[in-house]
Amino acid sequence: VLVILQEQCKQCGLCVEFCPKNVLCLDMSKYNRKGYHPVDACDIDACVNCEFCERICPDMAIFLADREEAREAYEAGALEEGTRIPEFEGEKSKKEAE
Repeated sequence: VLVILQEQCKQCGLCVEFCPKNVLCLDMSKYNRKGYHPVDACDIDACVNCEFCERICPDMAIFLADREEAREAYEAGALEEGTRIPEFEGEKSKKEAE
């Protein structure tokens, strides 16, 4: 699963520019603690887990993680502030809508 550490992002835009599926975008509606617009997943369903974003990010602010380990951390609330796992957040919002 895709994990985004928004507080580490310095808005370089490399991951956005080079994502082959246009999954990522800069969230111009918010700022992180460093004063940058952080990267976000605009179309998480298009992600093919190619790891290109992880390899190109100079700040290690985005990476792919093991699904089960990430789910355990997400459900336990053990993620750092500003950490997003868009795939799981989508599941949560679908459940809330039901």
